[in-house]
Amino acid sequence: MTSLRPNLVKRIQRLPKPHNVAGAMTPLFEAVSNAIHSTQAKFGKEVSRQGKVEVVVSTNRKKDDVWATVEDNGLGLDEANWEAFTTTDTDNKIAIGGKGVGRLMWLDCFKNIQVTSVFSDHHSRLYKRSFSFCLTLEEQIQGLQVSPAPLESDTSFFVRFTGVRDNGYLAKFPGRGDYVFQHLTSHFLPAFIGGRCPSIRVSVGDETRIYPDAISEIVHKRVDVTPDESAEFDQLTITLMECDKVASADLKGKHFVHFIAHDRTVHSQKIDGKLGLDYFGANLDRVFHAIVTGPFLDRNVNQERTAFVFEDAVIERIIKDVCTPYIDAFLSEPLSALSSAQRAKISSITQTYPSVAFGSPEELQDRVPSGELKEDAIYGHLARERFRRDERQAEKIRGVLARLKGNEISAETFSQSLEEASRALEETEQRSLAEYIVRRKVVLDFIDLLLENVRDDTSDSAFQREDVLHSFICPLRISTAGSGRGKVEPAASHDLWVVDERLTFAQYFSSDVPFSDLTEAFSSKERPDVLIFDRVHGLRQKQDPSKVLLVEFKRPGRTNYPDSENPQMQVQRYIQQLQSGKLSDVRGRPIELSEQTIFYCYIIADNVGKMQDWTFHWQRTADGRGRILRPDHGFRGSIELVPWDALIDDARARNQAFFDKAGISGESIFTSKG
Repeated sequence: MTSLRPNLVKRIQRLPKPHNVAGAMTPLFEAVSNAIHSTQAKFGKEVSRQGKVEVVVSTNRKKDDVWATVEDNGLGLDEANWEAFTTTDTDNKIAIGGKGVGRLMWLDCFKNIQVTSVFSDHHSRLYKRSFSFCLTLEEQIQGLQVSPAPLESDTSFFVRFTGVRDNGYLAKFPGRGDYVFQHLTSHFLPAFIGGRCPSIRVSVGDETRIYPDAISEIVHKRVDVTPDESAEFDQLTITLMECDKVASADLKGKHFVHFIAHDRTVHSQKIDGKLGLDYFGANLDRVFHAIVTGPFLDRNVNQERTAFVFEDAVIERIIKDVCTPYIDAFLSEPLSALSSAQRAKISSITQTYPSVAFGSPEELQDRVPSGELKEDAIYGHLARERFRRDERQAEKIRGVLARLKGNEISAETFSQSLEEASRALEETEQRSLAEYIVRRKVVLDFIDLLLENVRDDTSDSAFQREDVLHSFICPLRISTAGSGRGKVEPAASHDLWVVDERLTFAQYFSSDVPFSDLTEAFSSKERPDVLIFDRVHGLRQKQDPSKVLLVEFKRPGRTNYPDSENPQMQVQRYIQQLQSGKLSDVRGRPIELSEQTIFYCYIIADNVGKMQDWTFHWQRTADGRGRILRPDHGFRGSIELVPWDALIDDARARNQAFFDKAGISGESIFTSKG
């Protein structure tokens, strides 16, 4: 009968190779783990007092002479353990979750492996077994010697590793001793804390640390709790720890709950998202770790100790239902500080965007994940909740309207139904209106600041190139993706209501300078302000060309103008071009206007210098500050000169009642606070 021939070399070559320091140290850690289990098997409950493990690691920056040894006073390679060692897929340690592949990883990592073990036979006689463990196709156990050891006093196991293979392990193996301690501490933290760990002496170079005592250097606070026994999870024990951040060096995250079965870590659940904490503590160098043990976990681990046999949701339930109350109490101080910081962020966001202030600060915070401090993320959570609430309100309104339409409401209940619908509308719209009012206040305060800066330094054009100013004055955008000239498009929104409320929803469609020139000016660093000042910009409220609104902005404080910028002549010249039908709009379509089109033209400029001379004969506006011209022929409409200060004062007056109602009538939001 013919059997399949195993190829151990190929199997080991296919083992996953390390991608980091933790992975490169895993074969050594497997040897340490075996030593821990061997001492636990020998000494049982007395392992912490009688069990001994010694680890020595020699490494350097060049990594040209790396070696390590692991020695323990456990059972050694007795007959049962020897049978398991020489079987590639053993079930010898299934009861404690052994993987059975640790020694295969030794071969994958190290070039030379020497093993010496003292063991006891059934008559308590001591023997010594020594050999070389080699990566070969056959006879991996070489130079095997077994002999009586009458001079030995106890059982033991010793392994020496030399030479790290250049197959991924060499590149990632640590060249500094502190890295060895750092990752060993992190990897075995649950075992060190568990209470059934032998004394482990670790020496790297000139430094020696003894575990688990050395854990006190990184565990700054520890609390052990035993929650009430439950029918589902039996009796669990939780160890809560505030650790130095080195405790998480071997893990992909900061804060963890470790689930232990048979004294080995089966699953480490990252809870960074649940806590919302970054590093905490006075020096921002602390992390949180918890260890959960109990018979329920021991009974429900798979044979390989790689996972539990229950669903992942059980882990989540244990954390939520059993651990969270104790975690919250243990981390009350950093969590409280985090909660306060989050409330401050939420308060700031709702002041700027009142539409998402749909409830009390406490209610709002309940809708945001614990610890979330990114403003865009907070706004996103609140906006989604607002959308859901608005949908519920809209459903109420639809219900009322359906009853009205279906004649289900009598005359007696008609008023009540209208009030119900009105109240639902008010709840959804009031917040949006408040946000819109705040925006108008910000725009007006900004323009005030703009005027001050431009008038103080008329040579500086950088200030008026701000995007906010573009969105206010020049309601178009120019895309300059790639090389060449950009493409002009109407902006999605603007703030020309400052000039006239009729402009609130007006659409940009033209400029008295060709759009090709606009895109060139936009690309130029010399005169980008040509997009804003000294050009006539055309808007209309709808596609029907019966009304056209033309707006021209002059630089604040300007006194000198060439004759070509006489506002009356400039506007009339452009109107003639529009009426000729020879111009194209911003999207490249011909502009067609009827003879009945009415042109409402605004010149926004300080009435000083030459501007004052040009408009001297125009009619004064009602407030006496501006000027208006209504031509007798040529075009239908008017040209109005609006001084900058009058523009802002009039816009504030129109919106004052809203500002008062919203409680934002005070000083400019740009006023510096002392």
